[in-house]
Amino acid sequence: MNTPYSKEDVDNLYRFLGESIWHLQHLEKSLTTFTAMKKLQKLRDNGNNFSEEDAHLELKNQQKKTLGSLIKSAMDEEIIDENLIIRFDKFLIERNWIVHKCVINEFLALRNIEVQENLFTRIKNFSQEAINLNNKTGELLNKWFQEKGYDPEKAQVIARNMLENAEKS
Repeated sequence: MNTPYSKEDVDNLYRFLGESIWHLQHLEKSLTTFTAMKKLQKLRDNGNNFSEEDAHLELKNQQKKTLGSLIKSAMDEEIIDENLIIRFDKFLIERNWIVHKCVINEFLALRNIEVQENLFTRIKNFSQEAINLNNKTGELLNKWFQEKGYDPEKAQVIARNMLENAEKS
């Protein structure tokens, strides 16, 4: 049964969409960072030196990519294995729906409580999968980091200090 949607319904839609984009961006940042690190490590492993400026440039190049391109880069760098490829492919389809079609195609869903619940559940599931994929990417990064002989705890301390200093500026 169709009913008028309320301000609360619209607020919930915006909140759930905002949350989903927030988690998507965190996942993109993880993929960006990991991919840039692997590319730079390959250079180092091949005996090539690079400057801090080169490292920032590689990171910026990765940051320009959308999720589909980031997934391809991560696959090229062997970050994403076969099991994760399927999840990332499904996630990309949902990402494209969230970003390009959700509000346009689904706004009237707010008028039907059952359809509205399905819409909100779909968006929440997207957010949760972004969190799960981000956590998995972090686990893979830590594993790779340790395999390369780096200390992830030391890196976290350095990153935390840099973040605190940036927040003070």
